[in-house]
Amino acid sequence: MKRIIYLALSSCLLFSCNNLPKYNTIAPEDKPLDAGVILFSKDSNSYFYDIRITDDYLLLLDESNDTVFRAYDADNVLRFSALKGALAGQFVKPQFTKSVIKQGGNVSRIVDNDLYSSVITLKSGDPLIESTLITNSLLSSKNYNITDNEIYAIPLSGKKGYQFYIYNNQDGYYWVDTDSVLKSEIIDSPVALLSNLCVNEDANRVVSAMRFVNLVLFYDLEGSLTQVTSFGKSKILPLQKGENQVDVINSTKCFIDIYGTPKYVYCLYNGASDFSKVSTIVVFKWDGTHISTLKSDRFLRNIAVDKDDNYVVALASRSDGGTDVVKYKL
Repeated sequence: MKRIIYLALSSCLLFSCNNLPKYNTIAPEDKPLDAGVILFSKDSNSYFYDIRITDDYLLLLDESNDTVFRAYDADNVLRFSALKGALAGQFVKPQFTKSVIKQGGNVSRIVDNDLYSSVITLKSGDPLIESTLITNSLLSSKNYNITDNEIYAIPLSGKKGYQFYIYNNQDGYYWVDTDSVLKSEIIDSPVALLSNLCVNEDANRVVSAMRFVNLVLFYDLEGSLTQVTSFGKSKILPLQKGENQVDVINSTKCFIDIYGTPKYVYCLYNGASDFSKVSTIVVFKWDGTHISTLKSDRFLRNIAVDKDDNYVVALASRSDGGTDVVKYKL
């Protein structure tokens, strides 16, 4: 009887160990990117807040202008646009999805107003926009990732103890746990776990790069944590303000954006509470292997990378309130 118990206990321990995530640390050593080339600039009448690259176009979303969607060609000429509004071919509160798009070409996807999924195909003439209702009850979220069967996203208000959610219309929400070690150390606040999320369905990976913690978490599509990578030896945690509240203003802003290509995932890091530092791009393979750390020449808000990993286009704030659209060779 004792032998049976010992065998059962050993099997249990072995199974548990095999399912623990891998923990590692990468040094924040970086190499500088080549000097960025400003493709074009906009004054404070425009504020670009999201960016995407297709084969032939650079796509931007603008929250300060009635022209909310813009597509620029290789010569930086505006070729397509869409207005803000609720009519057909318009968008109310659009976000580009973060998931790696299988179709490639000049196809992009937008989630609008937490209600509609719109696939946009850019071609000669007017763009083709095919919109479908997701659900009437989806949580207000950011960093939408859409696969064949599920939606992965970050609720805007966060959720205590959970990194992100997986949703489908049949089963509803499945909340994915954060790392157990981090959970024991961090403020018990949903805001503390806010992150940037990117999914590559073909690679069976979900990557969560955290806003107030210098960690990048790798999951499989089922929500099992496979790896936790620390960017730097000393862990950065959000500062506390009051009871279980995050001091958002004075806490260090770690990873502030994320972008995926078929081969790599790019995590945009700042490391200052007031965004005063120049930005760093930390590059991983989808299995969690660290490839490189690239230092830019300025603070970058958002990034996008071409599918062949040849260049990055970034949004950088100007002192006059406008935006520079900057291109870097990789």
